[in-house]
Amino acid sequence: MRIDIGQLEFIDQALRTILVELEAFTGFAFTITSLYRRRDRGVHGQLPLRGTDLRMRDKTTGKVVREIINDRWAYDPARPEMQCAILHGAGANLHLHVQVHHNTERK
Repeated sequence: MRIDIGQLEFIDQALRTILVELEAFTGFAFTITSLYRRRDRGVHGQLPLRGTDLRMRDKTTGKVVREIINDRWAYDPARPEMQCAILHGAGANLHLHVQVHHNTERK
């Protein structure tokens, strides 16, 4: 199933921009494995939605995609140790967690 994520207004504008630009830049059609999670206390449970997970088939691709995002976006300039893209999981659970904060900005 394909969806135009750019049209989903319940998703934070910065997150929509990151995801739409990522697909345009890479030419990949990513699979979203998680969006909104009821009762989640983190970015997956916020409205507007501030977190999503993208399936990654291998670590090499995941690392490249992670760097594409983190080289272009600052999660929160006041906390430079935080990142917009985090690669984690293993095997079939390997995914790229993409998140934004109210202060997320383009570098």
